[in-house]
This record gives sequence, structure tokens and C-alpha cells, in this order.
Amino acid sequence: MKDFIIDEDLLIQGGDFAIKDSDQQNIEHLLLSQKGSYKEFPILGVGIKKYINSSEATSRLRLENEIDKQLSYDKFHVKTLDVNDLQNIKIDGNY
Repeated sequence: MKDFIIDEDLLIQGGDFAIKDSDQQNIEHLLLSQKGSYKEFPILGVGIKKYINSSEATSRLRLENEIDKQLSYDKFHVKTLDVNDLQNIKIDGNY
């Protein structure tokens, strides 16, 4: 999917907004956002920060389920999802 690129601010190239492949950016925004962050879609958002400091296995299972559910809401087709290392979550799939 192609969209505007945000890198601390909107990325500008050649005097116009940069439009590039945005799949990674979309996933990142979805993981970081809380429910209610997007007023048009109030149930969209994982809120990953609340899971980062939890060491419970059930928290990781909830996180995996929440990521899968939220990506599905965003029309992303998840092939594989690995949340065993919270510093390096692996998501394979496509829009």
C-alpha cells in the first residue's frame, strides 16, 4: 500500500509529500496507538506499551491475539506472528 510517509514529520521530497510503500509504517502506528486514538475507528489500536513490561505468558498470548485482531480490522492478512521477543516482534503478511 502506498501512502504519505511520516518520519518525525511529514516527509517532503521534491517540494511535495513523499508517497512510498507504507505497510511497515501502518503496522507501527497500529501497534503504538491506543483504542480511541482514531476517532473515526474507536476500537482500532493495540496499545503495545501496556504489554511491554509484563512478563506473564498470558499477557503475551493476549498481545498476540490483539495484534492479530487489530491487523485484521485494518485488512492486513497475517501469515505468521511471533511476539516471543517484545523488542523484535515478527509479523509476516500483506494488505
